Amino acid sequence: MFAAPLHASPCDDNGTIELPKGKIVGYTWQVVRKLGEGGCGSVYLVRNLEDDTEAAMKAESNNANGGCVLKLEVAILKKLTGKPHVCKFISAARLTDFTYVIMTLLGKSLNKIVKRVGRQLTVSAQVRIAANILFCLKQIHDIGFIHRDLKPANMALGYKTNSEECRFFHVLDFGLSRQYLVPHSDQPSKFMMRKPRERSLFRGTTRYCSIRMHDRAEQGRVDDLWSMLYLLAELRGPLPWSSQNDKRIVGELKRLHTDEDVLQNCPMEFLEIAKHLRSLTYFHRPDYHKIFMLLLTVMQKGYFI
Repeated sequence: MFAAPLHASPCDDNGTIELPKGKIVGYTWQVVRKLGEGGCGSVYLVRNLEDDTEAAMKAESNNANGGCVLKLEVAILKKLTGKPHVCKFISAARLTDFTYVIMTLLGKSLNKIVKRVGRQLTVSAQVRIAANILFCLKQIHDIGFIHRDLKPANMALGYKTNSEECRFFHVLDFGLSRQYLVPHSDQPSKFMMRKPRERSLFRGTTRYCSIRMHDRAEQGRVDDLWSMLYLLAELRGPLPWSSQNDKRIVGELKRLHTDEDVLQNCPMEFLEIAKHLRSLTYFHRPDYHKIFMLLLTVMQKGYFI
């Protein structure tokens, strides 16, 4: 794994850096245009000068406060190498003014797709997306990390030129992730759960984070799955706290509303998923198979005909 636990540091300066069109990076990649900005850096479309393939490049200023978030991103992408339906690591380097990572280009985000549709998605679409997210989160958890910021903007379809990957949603942006498995102090070849802090800083997006995050508890695998459930519920209609931005108010509304309230537009199997999540603590491994079988039950009821 890693010599020291990895997690995101606060990024007070967002680390964005402006690169002109045509700039050559790493002797091989040419900047085509800026795609957007993340929490700690800028994202560009780049083209390989040798074979004309396109990719995405995240660039972060070396002057950004809080250290280099891309170091964490690179570590996770490398650990995910060879796994399906994840963003593929290509290369990375630290230059004089900025650090960059090159990765496979993805398509439209779930956030953009939902806005374009302009209405709630069908149960069929909801469950397909659920299976995608569950698969991706399990892969991230299996390599010892928690995402901590699952939201529609951090999910995207594969790029249109890849006929297989373009049908699957990918979880991306590991800027707020945290390593929860660390080498055992007595047996470095084995791993153990990282001891949870008594109180942690707020990490994530207010609308989708778990109640435990509002309580500043250490996030575990279960908290990623709560974010997944809130995200999925929103695909079928507004969450009870969708109109609120204040962390305290949103936290109170999450405690006030029952699972039945939140999941009222979802198949009843989603209540079973919520029931399972409520039985878990930071240390528990979620039953991914059980959750998938509940999703499969929905599929078999005829929503996909």
